Amino acid sequence: MQDVPASITAVGSKELQARSITSIAQVIGVAPSVQVASPYGDGGPQNYTIRGISSTDASHNQSKPIAIYIDEGIRGFQVFELMPVFDVERVEVLSGPQGTLYGKNATGGAVNIITKAPDFDNEGYLTAGYGNFNTFTARGAIQTPLVSDVLSARIAFTYTKDDGTIKQLAPGLKNLAQTDLFAIRGSLLFKPSADFDATLRLYHVHSGGRNYTNGPGAVDLSAVPTLAAIPGALHQGVGFYESATDTTPNRDIQSDGVNLLMHWQASDFYQFTSVTTYDKGHWNDLADADGLPVNVYATDLRSKGHQFVQELRVATRYDGPFNWQGGVFFGSDKIHFAQRLDYYTDPRCGSDCDFGLTPNGTGLNTIDSFDQNRTSYSGFLRGEFKILPELTISGGVRQSYDKLVVTNYSAYSGDTSAPLSIPIFVGENRRNTFNNTSFEAGIDWKASSDVLLYASFKQGYRTGAVNGSALTSPLEVNVAPPEKAEAFEIGAKTTLLDRKLTINLSAFTTGYKNQQIQASEVVAGVQTFPLRSIDRSRIRGVEAQVVARPVEEVTLTVSASAVDPKYKEGTVAGISVAGNQIINSAKYKLNLNSDVVLFKTDSGKLNVNLNANYSSRTFYDVYNTENISQKPFWLVNGRVSFDTDRWSVAVYGKNLFNEKYIGYGLSLESALGFNYMLRGVPRQYGAEATLRF
Repeated sequence: MQDVPASITAVGSKELQARSITSIAQVIGVAPSVQVASPYGDGGPQNYTIRGISSTDASHNQSKPIAIYIDEGIRGFQVFELMPVFDVERVEVLSGPQGTLYGKNATGGAVNIITKAPDFDNEGYLTAGYGNFNTFTARGAIQTPLVSDVLSARIAFTYTKDDGTIKQLAPGLKNLAQTDLFAIRGSLLFKPSADFDATLRLYHVHSGGRNYTNGPGAVDLSAVPTLAAIPGALHQGVGFYESATDTTPNRDIQSDGVNLLMHWQASDFYQFTSVTTYDKGHWNDLADADGLPVNVYATDLRSKGHQFVQELRVATRYDGPFNWQGGVFFGSDKIHFAQRLDYYTDPRCGSDCDFGLTPNGTGLNTIDSFDQNRTSYSGFLRGEFKILPELTISGGVRQSYDKLVVTNYSAYSGDTSAPLSIPIFVGENRRNTFNNTSFEAGIDWKASSDVLLYASFKQGYRTGAVNGSALTSPLEVNVAPPEKAEAFEIGAKTTLLDRKLTINLSAFTTGYKNQQIQASEVVAGVQTFPLRSIDRSRIRGVEAQVVARPVEEVTLTVSASAVDPKYKEGTVAGISVAGNQIINSAKYKLNLNSDVVLFKTDSGKLNVNLNANYSSRTFYDVYNTENISQKPFWLVNGRVSFDTDRWSVAVYGKNLFNEKYIGYGLSLESALGFNYMLRGVPRQYGAEATLRF
């Protein structure tokens, strides 16, 4: 990577194990200028931010500006992004706009997860663990050749189940924020010659368990005094990592898919790559969204979809100074999305919750549903020319065409007696096409065998999107225009003192147009979430990554970033957001990591990992509302293991100081009397043992 003129953070399998990393959210946090928001709690898909660019729309039908790839196959919907990190070779985080190398275009960056492919050795491992919250974990893999040096198979799995990390105070109900996760992957490697290989992977992922709920905070139910008088209705006596709800609804997220990755070295000069993926899945997300022992706000979101992706690439290996890579991409996906939001449906509320919709009903609900089809075509080409052996210029272009078709978009209001009693709009359809041409240019100079200097210009593009939460008017069935980003970057990569010291530095400035955001707004007393665009933003920042290996037994890593993510032009709900900090982005980020071998014997070695992550204040809305933001905080984690060739034992801890932090916030105070804030994960600790064979 030190020879690649771009900002890349890579984490290998050993470091993933040393940090007890099991999710994309945990691994992406290792990179500088990266934040993670959790709109569906720790057990659901996350919203990622790289260098100030992110998505705030948590609707199931949206793709994100941070592209997630698993074995080079892009995941177009959030339901397919929920892939635990297990039996992985490495994870790469690419910062800044991406578009001329592979996959779809992306305005913010890309995360590339490369799982372990089969080899022709017999091997395997099994890990089992137990931790607080009655957490059981198991993971493992087994590999065997089926035809010597031609055909090999590998099967890997992971399983985690706990009792829930949010203590339930209500009698007779179990803890919330429960994990019940199982994933399995089967892989076949076919290598009939040295010039051709094909790896077929099939996977299944299921995430269940009792779902997230709103965190404790100020509650004002003066508009419904009957409910306010019920004991505990105002969060009395509830701690940060506690809850006292009246229900414990479940999540149900499942995906299944196939990935076929083929490489063909057609000659000494040309290599062809084919990536084929098909994924299908569903996501049913039910939540007690008020976190109270009364029914004030509950959500029921359901989606079912599938996607198909085919990509073909060719790369050259000429002897001369010029080489190039080109490809074509086709993607097609479809999703059906429906959601229901219930307000004030508690039967104890009486006349306070009678909105007069039907004679026998109480409360209020809003329901919408639609079908979405997207088709994407693109072609890309990138070339490199060595002016001198040490000086290279590069350039690339990508042409994208996207078609968005939305049909049968309908919305209704009602109450407990007749949920569909009032049609808001029925059978709305939208059809839009988008075209984009993105460019890339760069120059890099290998100043010495240990120093690489580079400068680059990259453009990124994210296709237009329909509002997935149109509930009050057909005018809300709007299609936001595409996002665009233009980034200039300069950087230096140095490898010094015989690889004992690595220092990578970069500085960048990004122009960001039409960020698609979902901002809460009260219309006629009803909370709505229209999809809007922020006209123009500007992001400037510097990043540094330092790795020191003073002796073989010690590795120290520091990554830091200082970013100024700022809206320059834009109005939301009549309010100017110019000058505000961009949503989901922190100005300062610091990651510290130490890996130390305390002692080594002929039989094994004792390893200690200690890592800490700092983030400055993060705002969860474009208005920079302070009471739904996360103030600066640290997370400290550690792991101690004794490893031999055949077995390992380890103890670990995450969030060792039990930091209380918010992973997502939404302003509901004006409409419902409280804000919606999802808590991060409390202190977790446990032990595990691994047997290798």
